[in-house]
Amino acid sequence: MKKLFFAFIVLIFCACGSSKKKVTDTGNGKEAPLEKRLADFMKVNDEMDFEKVMDYTYPKLFTLAPREQLVKVMKDAFSSEEVKIELDSMRVDTVFAVFKIGDGSYAKVRYSMNMLMTLKNDKDSAAADDSGVDYVLLSIAEKYGSENVSKDLKTGVIKIRNTSDMVAVKDEYAKEWSFVNLNKEDPMINKLFSKEVLDKLDTYN
Repeated sequence: MKKLFFAFIVLIFCACGSSKKKVTDTGNGKEAPLEKRLADFMKVNDEMDFEKVMDYTYPKLFTLAPREQLVKVMKDAFSSEEVKIELDSMRVDTVFAVFKIGDGSYAKVRYSMNMLMTLKNDKDSAAADDSGVDYVLLSIAEKYGSENVSKDLKTGVIKIRNTSDMVAVKDEYAKEWSFVNLNKEDPMINKLFSKEVLDKLDTYN
């Protein structure tokens, strides 16, 4: 399970799906390239093409975790023998204004979705019985908030409602717009971006 949740902590931003979205207008006419790149990014995610997803992932991330390893983690997560995971009601809610710091261009992107988790029936798996489901439910509720986690009593499916942010970035590492999850609790984010960039992203709410 640790490996599974590591995949989502690092790369859950990949699960963006198409929908109506609000774009904060900067008045400079430069949103279109970002919007096109984001639309392409969503398309390869809808197709669950993890190799292509990496083409849209911020390349600096690969200096911390090899691309091949991240692809394997994603594939393992969706093909786990313990848990079936589906993504539902995925949408990009807001693309905030683009800003520049140094030679880099950045924008915060807010997205939301539902994640459906089903513990597979396995007579050798303690997680497959009711107590296992309830234990997983409590663990997830601690992370996402009990108000955002529920269980279908008939099917046992755990539903997680989640709203998150990611960073769109174009700089010396990324010649085209690339994306990475903005997880403030993950120390990795401080290795990817300067304090100045992170502080600026914090101003967009």
